[in-house]
Amino acid sequence: MSLSPLDIAKHEFSRSLRGYDPAEVQAFLERVSDEVSALQSQIGTLTEQNRAYVAKLGAYQDMEKNLRDTLVATQESQKLARSQLETEKQQMLREARLDVEQMKLDAQRQVAGLYEELRALKLHRDAYVKRLRFLLKAQTELIDLIEEESPDLPDDRTQTATRRDA
Repeated sequence: MSLSPLDIAKHEFSRSLRGYDPAEVQAFLERVSDEVSALQSQIGTLTEQNRAYVAKLGAYQDMEKNLRDTLVATQESQKLARSQLETEKQQMLREARLDVEQMKLDAQRQVAGLYEELRALKLHRDAYVKRLRFLLKAQTELIDLIEEESPDLPDDRTQTATRRDA
């Protein structure tokens, strides 16, 4: 049973011969009534404050939960990003190694091709030199043959002098 200030103020005691002074009892009851009224008012104010604080606490708890969830999500995201970066790095390294190996193979093929081309050019040069020597030898033999078979002709000076005398 709840006791209100009005209940206290309106309460009447039964009278007896040797009882209390009614004015004193009434004054005390009024004082108690006022005190209970003030306490109930204070309780009401404190209850409202408590509700506001509970609401704020709930909001802060929600905020804290959101911050924790965000922190956890950020950490997981960061971990995932690091993992993806590591995977990408490893993939790039593999690709770079493959590219280097391919470049080496290409360079080796080019070098082999150049050596083959150089060998072919040397063979071509040797064949050309051999033909030139053969041609030179043939031409030299032809010149020697022409010189051997041609009659001796007088010198140009002797022919000029013989013509002047005649």
